[in-house]
Amino acid sequence: MIENNICPIGATLDIFNRKWIFCILSCIFRGMKHFSEFKKANPTISNHILAETLKYMEEIGLIEKIIIRTSPKVQTEYNLTDKGKKTNRILYEFVVYYFDEINHVGFDDLQKDEILLEYRKAFHIVT
Repeated sequence: MIENNICPIGATLDIFNRKWIFCILSCIFRGMKHFSEFKKANPTISNHILAETLKYMEEIGLIEKIIIRTSPKVQTEYNLTDKGKKTNRILYEFVVYYFDEINHVGFDDLQKDEILLEYRKAFHIVT
């Protein structure tokens, strides 16, 4: 029986309560570090929402913002913290669930295996 009426799943989902967090984490795992790269990978997100989501992710300790240079224009990059790196298995299981239960695009088994391998590498999943 769970004590104190705490649901670990609900409490965790409260942290990941913004739509774009998992997409941005996935981008960082796959080597993207800059605002423009996140925007290009997720073109339907507005600049405002992307900026707010990155700020929120930094506040809760999933990513850190690093200033690369200040002149002539400020350039920043975003990196995963240790806490952010621990989302790798969650993200990978989303990909597995997609292929096992959703797969609207209809990838064949070979394509599925190639994509899963790519994500295993990106997310540092050891099988």
